[in-house]
Amino acid sequence: MNGLFLVLAVANAATPQIPSVVEGRVVDGSGAGVAQVALTLTDTTRLSGHVDSAGCGTYHPQEDVWTGADGRFRAELPFTPNTLSVSQAPEDFNPPSGPLPVTPGQAVTVTLRRIAWSVYEGQVVDAQGAPLSGVDIAPGGRTGDTGHFQFKLRPEVPRERFRFRKLGFKPVFVPAGDMAKVVLRERRTLVKVTLLDKKTKQPARGLYRVAAYLGGERLSFCSAGDVEVTHEPAVGECTLDAEPGMVELRVDGAPVRSLEVTHEPREVTLELGP
Repeated sequence: MNGLFLVLAVANAATPQIPSVVEGRVVDGSGAGVAQVALTLTDTTRLSGHVDSAGCGTYHPQEDVWTGADGRFRAELPFTPNTLSVSQAPEDFNPPSGPLPVTPGQAVTVTLRRIAWSVYEGQVVDAQGAPLSGVDIAPGGRTGDTGHFQFKLRPEVPRERFRFRKLGFKPVFVPAGDMAKVVLRERRTLVKVTLLDKKTKQPARGLYRVAAYLGGERLSFCSAGDVEVTHEPAVGECTLDAEPGMVELRVDGAPVRSLEVTHEPREVTLELGP
């Protein structure tokens, strides 16, 4: 009896495990293959028994596979997957909303929907026609060295207008159809703001939103605090632009100080804290 059990055990141990083969192709709406798509194959019918370093959690057996240049993929797995999901796709495509059923040995075709991007492009200049670089366009983009910009947005939420802003110029709101040539005018006065901790008299750390208001209208805003967050040259400092007049400075929405702004640059120190 023991001898028979030993023979059966050896025979079972010598029997190679037959891998599950899953293959197929990822295509777009025209049937053309899509490369560099990551697919996750999963067996949701059982658990792998895997326990992570924290000593918790078991997971379904799964494995990732990538498509080649023609969109084809093939995977030999030590488990039998029953679902396939797209875990990563090129930015021009929308993956299926959920997992797809698969059967090893039967080819599967996954269709990705190509995104019909809304593309915006044009140039920003000053009143004399000189190109303006570093103009922030919200939402979406920023001008380059020649003042030109080009960016794309997803079509789900159409934009009626965009805000163009550059320090030292009055921001403008431009309709989406009039962005071929955008002109920024009315160079403003720059106001350098330094935030100090009232107790220590040291530059304020953290993150603060500083804004300038004139007659209830917000003229500009900037972020002061830690340079790692604000990307400003110094801790607790940032620069606003403002129009001449009695300007109210607010920090995180709370009024802190009013000051008379002329055409000359200004520097102001604000103390924060009880």
